[in-house]
Amino acid sequence: MLPDQGVRQRGLVDRRIVFADAERTADYMFPFIDRRWRVPFIVLDLSMGPPWILDGPFRVDQFRFRTPLRTSDLRRIESVPLDELAKLVHYDPWWVFRRVSGVDRAWIEAVLATNVAASFQHAGMTYRIRDLVFSAELDRLQEIDAKRGPFRAMTFRPGDIELLSLRSSPPGRPDLVRTPLAKAL
Repeated sequence: MLPDQGVRQRGLVDRRIVFADAERTADYMFPFIDRRWRVPFIVLDLSMGPPWILDGPFRVDQFRFRTPLRTSDLRRIESVPLDELAKLVHYDPWWVFRRVSGVDRAWIEAVLATNVAASFQHAGMTYRIRDLVFSAELDRLQEIDAKRGPFRAMTFRPGDIELLSLRSSPPGRPDLVRTPLAKAL
């Protein structure tokens, strides 16, 4: 992973994080993104127990991430207000939060609603996200790699698309659920 090329979401699996007081392995790292394409925090799955929130900063060090924060600076997902989660998106193509335990169900549902792994419509075309590319510091989203059909790739950058329009329904608003598109036989 070269810092100037950015960090891909699909590459944020089985990563070592070096804290000021310890080194831990994160099975998954999910940056949450606001409408300005900024990352206010990252959800970490540290393989034991519930997911944790880490508020950067990060820097890339070979295939590890370093942060000056301590492991005691990690906080539970329930520390993020539900109304704040409703203003964010994340990309989890594996739907990891479906298997989470030890977390209040309201937060699991709120996190699942922020996942942009489903197909979406843009300019009359149907796309599916292939990956997200973040800055090396994981503090902002740089681009969205999407595909239309089996071979048509498209890259979206800030200003090209409204991130919140890519989400599933917000918590408590089942009337806004996007219906899956039928595939032709």
